[in-house]
Amino acid sequence: MKAEAIRDVYQSVMQFNQNRDARFLPTKYKLMASSAFRFFRGSCHLFYQDLVQNQTWGDQTQIWICGDLHLENFGSYKSDHDVIYFDLNDFDEAVLAHPSWEVSRFICSIFLEGKELNLAESFVQNSTELVLTAYIEALQAGKAYAVEKESIDGIIKKYIKAVSERDPIEFLNSKSVLSGKNQRTLFIDNKKFFALEDQALRQDLIDRFQNCLNTANKQQVDKQQADKYQVLDVAIRVAGTGSIGLNRYVFLVFDQVLQDYSFFDVKQAQPSSLTLTPYLQNLQPKWHNQAERIQTIQNYMQYIVPAHLSSFSFHNEMYIVKQLQPEQDKIAFKDYIDKPHKIVEAWQSMARLIASAQIRSAGRNGSDNIDALIRFATQSENWKALLQEYAYNYAQQVLQDYDHFCQAYAQQ
Repeated sequence: MKAEAIRDVYQSVMQFNQNRDARFLPTKYKLMASSAFRFFRGSCHLFYQDLVQNQTWGDQTQIWICGDLHLENFGSYKSDHDVIYFDLNDFDEAVLAHPSWEVSRFICSIFLEGKELNLAESFVQNSTELVLTAYIEALQAGKAYAVEKESIDGIIKKYIKAVSERDPIEFLNSKSVLSGKNQRTLFIDNKKFFALEDQALRQDLIDRFQNCLNTANKQQVDKQQADKYQVLDVAIRVAGTGSIGLNRYVFLVFDQVLQDYSFFDVKQAQPSSLTLTPYLQNLQPKWHNQAERIQTIQNYMQYIVPAHLSSFSFHNEMYIVKQLQPEQDKIAFKDYIDKPHKIVEAWQSMARLIASAQIRSAGRNGSDNIDALIRFATQSENWKALLQEYAYNYAQQVLQDYDHFCQAYAQQ
């Protein structure tokens, strides 16, 4: 990549976030200043802005991509059938674009993670070669697969087993407390959960979300059924990196049939940052709203979607709804630093999941078909080495941008 001698990365980040909730932007910037990988997570718009101008290989294939693919956007979740899956799990930036765009961001994240783990640069270079090969071979096979405990080995199998054994009562007590008259409320820690000071807004959210849940349940089960769900509490939720500053809530819900509690994450759906630049040339479908875009593409790309994936309309804004689960998490690779080859095996499995998601969504709503993806893979000699080199060079650019960001941040 041709590194720009002078560019104000800090101001670029400020400008991109100017319409977000200013109360929580200091948290976002502090996280972005904590590591180069966190900075990478919070500056997706910069990645694609640079990629389009500096891409050194051709790629005319168009496919559905999640848009913000990196190592920490893979994780575990439970489906409506109570099976735990491991898959791509963030589709806020999802669009119709080139498959190599998805892969280049993923490979770049491996270079950055390798540096954070203090792995030898030569080892990481060789690892990305293996990861790209796994992706290409999975595309050439033309068949999607899914990852659950019984279908995977190594770190991911161990990880799924660990999250499946988490205690749901402990999870409940970590996020809520018993108040008077045996009533549960959310635990406001002013780190992840923040109180809604506007009581009228709080009650409106509770009433409308409760109606949303019960209406959806009656449509699926029995229109005459009494209300199943009671919303007990709501708070502002701060999570992730890139999405901080968007409207986001956590709801504590009581199931009056099962006599059980659950939490729901409700996040504002915004246009993909890839469509906010003049660089994305791929014609996109017409969506009714951004929540429809996210939910539809997630359904295209995942083998099974998380439990209660849906949308919610509130005050002329659309939101994506997901159930918060004790089984929901991501792999901490630093816990396996003494087994670097096992880490690489997990990265290869992730690469196969990328290929599977692209195969699964092929031919849907403007995407090229599986045969086109197979052709793209069989022609990898035209792009594989160039993509790997670009991802390595861009990781160096991220490190430089991160340093500049931190210097400017320290002066604020």
